[in-house]
Amino acid sequence: MKKHLFIVVAILVFSLHGFSGRILAADDVVKIKRIALMPFDTFTVENMPFDMTRFISDCLVKNEFEVISQDILENFLAKRRIRRTEFLDKPTIREMGTALKANILMLGSVDLLEDGENPQIAMNAQMINCFDSSVVWASSISRTGDDFATFLGIGRITSLQKLIGITVEELLSDLPSTVNVIVDMDSSSITPIEISYAGFSPNVLRGGETTRVSIEVKEITKKLRDIRAFVLDSEIDLKTKDGRCYTGTTSAPFIDGVYSLKIYVSDRWNRLFSVNSAANLTVHNSPPEVTLLFQKRLISPNNDGINDYIQFFPELLKAISLESWRVEITDKDGNIVRSEDGFGMLPTDFFWRGENNQYTTVKDGTYFCQLFVEDKAGNRTSIAKEKIEVDKTPPETTVVLAEENEESLTLSLKIKDISKIADWKVIIYDRTGAEAGKFEGEGNIPATIVCPVKEKSKEDLSPEEEGGLTYSLEVRDIAGNRLQIERQPLKCPESKVTEPEKKKDEWVEDF
Repeated sequence: MKKHLFIVVAILVFSLHGFSGRILAADDVVKIKRIALMPFDTFTVENMPFDMTRFISDCLVKNEFEVISQDILENFLAKRRIRRTEFLDKPTIREMGTALKANILMLGSVDLLEDGENPQIAMNAQMINCFDSSVVWASSISRTGDDFATFLGIGRITSLQKLIGITVEELLSDLPSTVNVIVDMDSSSITPIEISYAGFSPNVLRGGETTRVSIEVKEITKKLRDIRAFVLDSEIDLKTKDGRCYTGTTSAPFIDGVYSLKIYVSDRWNRLFSVNSAANLTVHNSPPEVTLLFQKRLISPNNDGINDYIQFFPELLKAISLESWRVEITDKDGNIVRSEDGFGMLPTDFFWRGENNQYTTVKDGTYFCQLFVEDKAGNRTSIAKEKIEVDKTPPETTVVLAEENEESLTLSLKIKDISKIADWKVIIYDRTGAEAGKFEGEGNIPATIVCPVKEKSKEDLSPEEEGGLTYSLEVRDIAGNRLQIERQPLKCPESKVTEPEKKKDEWVEDF
């Protein structure tokens, strides 16, 4: 009875916990013996070839490592049509370890190689565990010939070949001698089956929506017997035609969050292996939160170098993946004058130079900017319209001589502009052309200016001195538009013409 109870409990434990990892597995420490060395870039400097892979290989052999022949390695890669390191996925690395009996895969690159009086080199390398594809060591280094010179310049290296040899030895000086591996109790050192691809499509969606699951299995040393996949406790019905690619559909959980795809595979001996977090499914039900930040809201697109464009910054308030975005600038009637859209993350900033979609400058007036975004789950949102003013026209100014007497002149000024006045300056000249008064300030220009003058009477003026009153004016608005007038005559206000009163009709009694 106790024996049967033990078997039932063991089966139950296997069913509940066997999927969390390799069955009856333990860590072991293995001495690094054989290294598969991926080719490093080979450079030619001044017709002198440098085989960087040979430099690395010789240094590894010097450190008592066995380096797999480049011919054997290239034959392995050619059969699998692998031409560059970016095609080396986890299953291929593990298969390489099994096929070539390699403990470690080493790869790297040379980022800089220059010859001359002061040769230079910069390179990096890393070692990958062929058992689990983890990185067990990585390093980078950069050296120049001057690095080895003393205070008096003694010891400087001028030979690039010598510098390469010293740099490679220094780069590989701290290589590990052992690596941790997971070993099954039945002495099988490598998982016989590998998941080469797993993913959701789409992988970001709203709760309750349907997504497609794709899984690709690669058999390394043994045949696959069974495969099962779960999201939380929901099993996905997987189907296959070739025993290698499996597909199925599932509904996303309703609550926001990131959910892992768990895959369980068993081999012909019914040994069970699990792959946690093979792929992630993101559920997002809320619309994105974004805003637009403005440094200014006034633009003067007249190519004078002042406020010719406006810059605004979009900001995503919550970290989320966006599918698309669109920016629209509309006029006061709601007509779109300028628009731009794109996919993926928002740009860091936007520029508007006061042009419409036909690249012609828009008219002065009020415009509105609005940002629309959609996340990968299909949630959409937009910000409230942000107001922008366009003013590329200098202020309109009228200056007339309102009153004149022997002691002063009174000027009447009228300013018309979309924007506020930043600063102004008025200079008045008497009839001799001499400066009679200068007035300036910031902000709005006053409606009247009184200028004290002491003029000669017209009878006392010589023919050369006799002339009219003049003025100069400079007004600049906050948009940067400037009006400048030089020595224009002061005009008197136009007198109003009054119409004679009409005589009232007289009633004449005439019978």
